[in-house]
Amino acid sequence: MSGAHAESVIKNIIREIVQQCAARGHAVSDTLVAFMVKAVVLDPTNGFNVDRTLTKQDVQKLEELCLGKLMEECSPSLDTIKMQVHFDMNYTSRREFLEEIHRVLESRLSSVSREITDSRVKTREEFDALYCKIITYIQLRSGMGSPTDDTALKEATAALQSVFPQTELGAFVVLLKGDKEQQLRELTMIVTGIRLFNKASKKGGEETDLQELMPSILNEALPVTSKGIEEELSVSQTLAWRYTSVLEKQSDGQPADPPRRPAQTGSLQRPAA
Repeated sequence: MSGAHAESVIKNIIREIVQQCAARGHAVSDTLVAFMVKAVVLDPTNGFNVDRTLTKQDVQKLEELCLGKLMEECSPSLDTIKMQVHFDMNYTSRREFLEEIHRVLESRLSSVSREITDSRVKTREEFDALYCKIITYIQLRSGMGSPTDDTALKEATAALQSVFPQTELGAFVVLLKGDKEQQLRELTMIVTGIRLFNKASKKGGEETDLQELMPSILNEALPVTSKGIEEELSVSQTLAWRYTSVLEKQSDGQPADPPRRPAQTGSLQRPAA
């Protein structure tokens, strides 16, 4: 079976299951059904061979198994799959998250960057103003202090002058726009690295606290973020414990309403969950 044909078959199965669920009064998403189909097919106890073309009987069996699982009430396994679907649909990878942060930052700094890259300076005063704009851009992009903070401004200026003195502006202004943008990003990383190194060096060989090197905005945001994560973790742990208790009771193999039995002397009792 070709890849395109196999994909078409799976889509038809998903569509049929969604329609069957809707007919039984259960609205389910295509994504949830796709997850369920994959889980059922990969479960070795169901007897599906992923390397073999699905027969008509296989398709019927697959649909019945998926429908049965999707119709279950109070099912930990179904709830687990729903959580997986929710996670996949609402959370991004670390790489995507960082890329989004960079896109937002680029958008916010686009006007400042454009003023620098489109500048056509000629006089000494214009060169001085352009150099100040570059320092402002580096401050905003690095997040290490406000451009209005005199101490942070002096640190950034000294670091920039050590790698990009004002005499280099003449060569900078004749670069292509894309090359200017690239150089601005590189200067930001270099200046930020120099400032971090200088801050760490002031400790005189003592162990450096990373929080002292982070921008003040991060020091303010981290406690709030940490508290939020702890609260969410507490809720998740409570739910996990409840699920564990339910599963442990089910694993006892006892009926929902077991008949009364006379107490047995010396019998072992299972501790309460």
